[in-house]
Amino acid sequence: MTNKELIKKAAAVAKAKKTKSGLFADVGCALLSEKGKIYLGSCAASGSNTFCAEQIAIGQMITNGEYKIKKIVAVWKDEKGATFVIPPCGNCRQFMREIDESNLETEVVLDRDKTVQLKELLPYYDWWQRQE
Repeated sequence: MTNKELIKKAAAVAKAKKTKSGLFADVGCALLSEKGKIYLGSCAASGSNTFCAEQIAIGQMITNGEYKIKKIVAVWKDEKGATFVIPPCGNCRQFMREIDESNLETEVVLDRDKTVQLKELLPYYDWWQRQE
């Protein structure tokens, strides 16, 4: 699956709704699992909780018994409907790593023509130094 196709799928679930207690679905996520299945998610930010779009998509993947992510993208749409690719936040980066160590090799889409591996966004993921 191309980056452009994955971006389009993520954009399709970004359908912002503002309520008096939050903002929902202004960010969409699409991920391609190692088994080739697409999982989608949109964010939910209310006064009581915030769930990133990536977390929702990953939760669906886990519910389906999968833990390895081949490729992932998140997008945000502005009020005019323009789509922007955004990198995962630090919490989502760590979450992807923790559900399966092999996800350090996940391709994170940053643009139609650019991906980086998750480990490039977590530069000190293996930095454990014993202190005497």
